[in-house]
Amino acid sequence: MSSFDPGQLAATDPRKISTEQFQELLAAAGTAEGLDDVDPAAFARLIGRARRDQLEAVMSSPARAVVLDQILRRFAAHYRTGEKRPPKVIHWKVTGRPDGGQDEFELVLHGDRCEVNLVAEHGADTTIILGGPEFLLLTSGNGKPTTMFMTGKLKVRGDLGLAAALAKIFAIPSSSSSPSS
Repeated sequence: MSSFDPGQLAATDPRKISTEQFQELLAAAGTAEGLDDVDPAAFARLIGRARRDQLEAVMSSPARAVVLDQILRRFAAHYRTGEKRPPKVIHWKVTGRPDGGQDEFELVLHGDRCEVNLVAEHGADTTIILGGPEFLLLTSGNGKPTTMFMTGKLKVRGDLGLAAALAKIFAIPSSSSSPSS
């Protein structure tokens, strides 16, 4: 899987490939800027079909940076604009980095736009803390935030209502929003 074709990602069933091949596929997609060309629903299907060990392996490997970068770049595109909302700041802490640390970033939500900052520049209204696999599942529409919260896999500090409203604030890609080709 040295070269990347966006259709390859959409057509891949991760249950039929090894963990290493799954990592290689996502790393190749990111380094070739291939995830830019991948339909969000196809990416959501891939994540939804992946085994837990595959998600853990990707999020504890160098491919993590590629995948996080692509997801962060898409937050603004999935933000539902046009609604009157007071400005809000959400800090994210994605644990389980290969060096034992965590990736942190913030979303600044305005009524008309969403700004992603790789360094926290504002005080948080809400902080969401979760592991890498849970982040992938949540942002691809494959995770159940209430279940993650109740089982301690997702922690919220601050405004719980804001965290609960994220599904209304963002048009989260769904693995069923477009058919496989």
